[in-house]
Amino acid sequence: MRDDLPLRRAAVANAAGILGGAVLVLGALLYLVLGTATLAVFACILVGAAGITLWMWLAPDDFRAWLTGRQTRYGTASVVVTILFAGLVAAAYLLADRANLTADLTGVQRYSLNRPTLETIEQLEARGFRVRLVGFFSARKLREQEAADLLLRQYDAHGGSTIEVEYIDPDERPEVARSYGYQAGQDGSIYLVLIDADGQPLPNAMPRYVGPASEREITTALRTLVVAGRFKIYFTTGHGELDIRRTDDASISRLAVSLINAGIAAEQLSLLSVLETGIPEDASAVMIVGARGQFTEEEVRVLDAYIQRGGRLAIFTDPPQVDEGTALTNTFLEEGSPFSDYLWNEFGVRPLDALIVQMSPYYTNEFTPVINATVPHPLLSLAQDQQVIMSWVRPFELVTEPAERQTLYAREPLFYTSADSYGETGLRELMETYRIEYNNGRDLPGPLPVGVTVRRLAEGQLEAQPRIVLIGDSDLVSNQFVQNLPGNVWLWTDVVDWLTGYVQAVSFTPLSDPGLLNLVLSDQQRTAIALITLLGMPGAVLAVGAAVWWYRRR
Repeated sequence: MRDDLPLRRAAVANAAGILGGAVLVLGALLYLVLGTATLAVFACILVGAAGITLWMWLAPDDFRAWLTGRQTRYGTASVVVTILFAGLVAAAYLLADRANLTADLTGVQRYSLNRPTLETIEQLEARGFRVRLVGFFSARKLREQEAADLLLRQYDAHGGSTIEVEYIDPDERPEVARSYGYQAGQDGSIYLVLIDADGQPLPNAMPRYVGPASEREITTALRTLVVAGRFKIYFTTGHGELDIRRTDDASISRLAVSLINAGIAAEQLSLLSVLETGIPEDASAVMIVGARGQFTEEEVRVLDAYIQRGGRLAIFTDPPQVDEGTALTNTFLEEGSPFSDYLWNEFGVRPLDALIVQMSPYYTNEFTPVINATVPHPLLSLAQDQQVIMSWVRPFELVTEPAERQTLYAREPLFYTSADSYGETGLRELMETYRIEYNNGRDLPGPLPVGVTVRRLAEGQLEAQPRIVLIGDSDLVSNQFVQNLPGNVWLWTDVVDWLTGYVQAVSFTPLSDPGLLNLVLSDQQRTAIALITLLGMPGAVLAVGAAVWWYRRR
């Protein structure tokens, strides 16, 4: 037993030395991974130092021989090189991880900004804009923030001084979040704001809500800045039209504000003031909304000259009786008026002096029909299959046997009333008795068209491409109706886009592949990868080396 004691002491000493060295390496790697000296790091240092100290105390001769012996001289260089290599690999990994570096190694650059996005950034820089993309992410949205950062970092890199990125935790900085317009339920969203040379938000530019981070939405928001001033819509005045400046329920200030926020200028225009010069060349479209009086022949000629050069016109008209209990005071587009005759003779469409009565479906009564926008039409995009609410509606007549001028145009119904409806033509009797009754042979059986578009045939082959939209109600775009009725807002948006081509100018479809793997990892996944690469793999190599050393030493 006494003869075996030195051997056992030597075995314990060797095991303590190996364990101590391994634990010290573990502590060093933990420090590199965690970036701070935690309790686990200190524990590794203490255990490692204790193991080496035990080796020195139990087998001082072995320790001295290890330091000065032939094996040490030849093995130390290998150990040092191995440690240096492992250290360099670990340091490179940690630096790359902390710098958050990314590289797109796909052959078609699927994880890089698309060419239209890069062109938009160049146009922003050329126009002298500076913008800030503000991401609102709370502690609950850290994974979403990592995903957003992969995209936003590219905008920041390509934008240079034109684009900067900022992240705000709405829970920790609620006052700052509210100053950007942040609202509850928008955690994980992006805002865009114009800034000055000092990085301060411009006082006259409202922050724009973008939504979740996506290249489509961010670039579309940037493009609205690029096209600012390129689109302009004129609203006629002088005939009792709805006002784009007043904020009461019967006006259309909400829609005017929506145009301005999208970068589309909105301005009122009196046709009498441009009888000699014509409608301005910068007009993207002209809109007549809720007119009550007739247009003169001179005003009609101004509109005709504008349309023939490729102008775009929207008419929101109402029936002769525009509300319950009112007189027949609306003479706009009444039968035989200059404008009504022009629309019929040139385009083969005209409003009828009738009032839609729809038994179902309706909103509040038979005079507020619910119109289902189900007719396939190139104008309908957002409003397709949506419900549009109208009030006191006028139907249209389309020519069945077009004359020579009328054959140049395509007339396409936009939507119809339901089959359970009719057009009341006895308006005076209705006004006096308020009795809803269909009179066969006098009234117009439904369904009836209450929205029509007109465009040139083969317009893609023509230089001048006029377009006209006629809708038999102006209330549907008033402040009262667009405030709580999304279908009406979608229809307005579709009308503006079909006339001006705005959406095509500001939006694009980025290159994408839904089958691609998600490159965003959670914190737990990244930690697991770091532990495997920095601890598991080097630890396995060290364990194999230690086993070989132990075997040869025996």
